[in-house]
Amino acid sequence: MQLGTNRISDEKIEIHSEVLARHAAMLGSTGSGKTVMAKALIEECTIDEIPSLIIDPQGDLARLCLNASDKDVEKHGGDIARAKSFRRKAEVRLWTPLRKKGLPICIDPFQIPSANLDQEESITAWDMVAAGFTALADYDMEKPAGKQVRTYLYEILIHMTRLGVGVNDFLALSRATKSPDKILTEHLYADEIDKPDWDDVCAEYDIPDLTSMLPKSTYDELSRRLASYSSGINQLLFSNGVPIDIDTLIKPSKSGKIPINIVYLNTIQDEAQKHYFVQEISRALYSWMLEQQSTDNKLKLLFFMDEVAPYLPPAPRNPPAKDLIKLIFKQARKYGVASVLATQNASDVDYKIMAQANTKFIGRFSQPQDIDKVKHLLKEDGGNLDMIKELPNLGPGQFQMVSPDVSRKAIPLQCRWLYTDHGAPFSEEQVEKNTSKALRNWAKDNSAKTTRKVDAHASAATAAGASLGGGNKGMAAAALGADRDDAFEVRLMGGLSVIRDGKDPLYVMQGITNAMATIVLLWSMVVLGTQWRDGELDWTWALLGLLITLSVFLIIGLETFLGHDIELQRKISKFARFSQYGLFVWLWTLLFWEYYYSDYTLGKNLAMVLEVSVVWTTIFMALEGLHRLRLGRLEVNFEGEGVFSKLMDGVGSLTTVLTKSEIKEMEASSKEVMTGLRWLLDFCTFVIFGAMVWGTVFEKSLEELFGGEGTPHLLKFALWLGSIYLLIFMAQSIVIRNTQD
Repeated sequence: MQLGTNRISDEKIEIHSEVLARHAAMLGSTGSGKTVMAKALIEECTIDEIPSLIIDPQGDLARLCLNASDKDVEKHGGDIARAKSFRRKAEVRLWTPLRKKGLPICIDPFQIPSANLDQEESITAWDMVAAGFTALADYDMEKPAGKQVRTYLYEILIHMTRLGVGVNDFLALSRATKSPDKILTEHLYADEIDKPDWDDVCAEYDIPDLTSMLPKSTYDELSRRLASYSSGINQLLFSNGVPIDIDTLIKPSKSGKIPINIVYLNTIQDEAQKHYFVQEISRALYSWMLEQQSTDNKLKLLFFMDEVAPYLPPAPRNPPAKDLIKLIFKQARKYGVASVLATQNASDVDYKIMAQANTKFIGRFSQPQDIDKVKHLLKEDGGNLDMIKELPNLGPGQFQMVSPDVSRKAIPLQCRWLYTDHGAPFSEEQVEKNTSKALRNWAKDNSAKTTRKVDAHASAATAAGASLGGGNKGMAAAALGADRDDAFEVRLMGGLSVIRDGKDPLYVMQGITNAMATIVLLWSMVVLGTQWRDGELDWTWALLGLLITLSVFLIIGLETFLGHDIELQRKISKFARFSQYGLFVWLWTLLFWEYYYSDYTLGKNLAMVLEVSVVWTTIFMALEGLHRLRLGRLEVNFEGEGVFSKLMDGVGSLTTVLTKSEIKEMEASSKEVMTGLRWLLDFCTFVIFGAMVWGTVFEKSLEELFGGEGTPHLLKFALWLGSIYLLIFMAQSIVIRNTQD
């Protein structure tokens, strides 16, 4: 594996891939070239025909799908032959949880641990399943309540499985956690009229008293939280795409290719779900490892995690994936899995895990706490500390490579030039553009074929040989194979983005409405500023107009031009909905001024545009509320989560994604809303033309029909109708264009 050159002697630095079997870590602050070093290592593994599984939280590594030109490689001293070898072998797959921008991927949390594990491994595996559900239910496992729930779920899972009660989906698990005594008694004594007491059931079947393990209120709350994942947006994490299966990931779609699987986490905006997804990937990898035969350092897979600080923080913090990653680091070597971690904040990562990496690529650090952490790591390894003083002076792509398997001293490494493109993190649109149709078809085939692996009996922790009740297919496999290539996106602000991406006419119409509103806002701001300057308007109104205009433009601009920064979008989304309401109120205020405040005027033509904008905005505020109610399956109830709380949960959403069934509901709802709108327009048009015909037949003028102001009012009404017809025409034209694309 060619990593680069020695900065002092200019000799090539090459290592054998087996060096990575004892794991590696990449450390370096922002701008140190850590991402370039990571890509070079992945490229070399691909050339050595080692498939890779990459966790990419920021989108930096997704650019591996773009090849550098021969001219660029040659210009910077790269090896053209190796670059061509990489291109010939590499099959880069961009996996996108929750979304279909790339290859959709989901998790199956109900996958039963293998029966081939020994008792210790089996207990660990089941405990990890319980930990996953605990985290998903939003319980902090570092606190007593979270530890109680984790233990309870462990007991529920192993005893329900051992006794043949199917907990194959969230509704079943929700019922089991709420009333375990009722579920087990009904199942075990289904044919008996007189059921025994719960204490007798526990004694006969060796079951702990599951009804006394938690406070009563916790049973109901846990059940409710788990049930929330059985429908709606939450279910996408478990139903949208190919279920995680390591055998599928390392298998090429066509002969001769080496898979590079990049899990693009930017599509998950909820941090708790992101942690859970990483945990489930780690659990799938750990379970797969235990089913492999031991190897003599021959690598079967490269597991790479970028920016690991949120998932491997120092003690006492213990997020869901941490224990699993520690297990992977501890045992991966004997199963042929090379684990590589990367971070820009050495002080924010548990040093005990980093210390297990036998090879370390250490880039520039300038902060004292990070340098101290590196020094501590090297002391643990008994390494040479002389290189520490050089860290603040290292340039981009320069590293101190510490690897006892290669050299007893630190090697001054200059990373080689990449065979792939290097630049800004990939946006979702770039992911979509660079995912081929052939790979999408391959993923769809695997979505349809993949089912849960159910053993003939549970593992040692559940008493080997017991029957497993329930269906044999995983929930993830049951809802796969959506007919459409992409889900609908609902963007509440940023009309231009909707125009570019939208495939639903109703939402494109709202996007155009927002675009026109921004034009009106900009011009009104000029008018307000001019009137304030001339002393015709109080400064408070001018300032209010400026603040509203800037807030709307800021949100639209951030969403449109910084779409790749999901974390930023998540933060500004809290204000997007309120900005929409503010825009609505402000447009009505401007219209009121236009007609009732003589000193304020936008001018005749712009006043007409303002009027049309107010009409459009008002219509869509009502239509969107109706559409949300229809799509959200909101029910009026006074127990648990009601309409108001559910609506408030969606207040801050810039975008949302719908499941296959919800897509159908959305299509139906959108068509019904559009049909209703067209009916209303047609009716109003009929009234206008009817009035005109009636006046013609009976020789009545408009003034006689409607009074002295009849003609202006009627023409204004006609203007409103005509503008809405124009809006529908534009939206349908854009939808046709987007559908053809």
